[in-house]
Amino acid sequence: MKDLLQVKDLNVGFLVGKREVQVLRNVSFSIGEGEILGVIGETGCGKSVTGSAVLRLLPENALVKGEILYKGKEILYMEEENYRELRGKEISAIPQSPGTSLNPMMKVGNQVAECITGKEIRKRESVRTAVNDIFRRLQLPGKDRCYGNYPWELSGGMCQRVLIGMGMITHARLLIVDEPTKAIDWALRKEVADILLRLKQEMGCAMMMITHDIGVASYVADRVAVMYCGEIVEVGKTEDILHHPIHPYTRGLIRAMPANGFEVMEGFMPSFSDLPEGCNFCTRCRYRDTVCSRPQEMEEADAGHWVRCRRWGEIIKSREEQLCS
Repeated sequence: MKDLLQVKDLNVGFLVGKREVQVLRNVSFSIGEGEILGVIGETGCGKSVTGSAVLRLLPENALVKGEILYKGKEILYMEEENYRELRGKEISAIPQSPGTSLNPMMKVGNQVAECITGKEIRKRESVRTAVNDIFRRLQLPGKDRCYGNYPWELSGGMCQRVLIGMGMITHARLLIVDEPTKAIDWALRKEVADILLRLKQEMGCAMMMITHDIGVASYVADRVAVMYCGEIVEVGKTEDILHHPIHPYTRGLIRAMPANGFEVMEGFMPSFSDLPEGCNFCTRCRYRDTVCSRPQEMEEADAGHWVRCRRWGEIIKSREEQLCS
């Protein structure tokens, strides 16, 4: 599979007064053409910052280093005018939370139509037809029945589909999907997940799906990257990560799922301004040892399955012994 997006050693810090607080550290991953990469982790671990860095929508006090390649072309340092031709057309976003992302005083059809910019602008009637076609594909009322509604006239699930329509309308090759199931009830989660899968099949677009919803990630994603304290700690095929996790943090996330007994991990994620030496997870890890006080590098535990833990071999051996006992 050919890589559509490559992120290499991405570092993002923010100036707070005269001090730089480092949030992302040497984040590296790739997304193939037509592939869905799920990025999971606790709230505040750096998932959305990573997506915003790809979209170049970070605030002015952000300090960014590294490489971001789209179709082999460097885009992190590209001139803003040139990047604008990519953002929205080739690379698009589906923001989180309809309650804050949609303008309550503007009809939803007009909000989706606004996403067609530059060379994509056509006659008003053609734009309206395109929006109604998107709504129909998303199983929203067509023939102008939804176009003229305000967000507050629609259900939460319908508003979420309107946000997805904003990402679809330009036929982007890469979608950054931020928390697609946030603020919607459990009954609608599978509906949204099915829509994302249909997008992949019908449009052939790749996605970076940022989510704390492991259930949706397991249903939609081809591969999963696990983030903790601004670092990717494990990445691989969805089946491997969610059913055969290696990193202690990933294992903690899986055990904390309601379906797995809701076993909550000890401790809390440390502040970015006060991280421990070596492994960021060591203060919460049941496997910690003196080796964990040294910097941890990504290692390939199996084909395509990478983990940031010096003790991963011992952890696997311990797990196998427990299963045999």
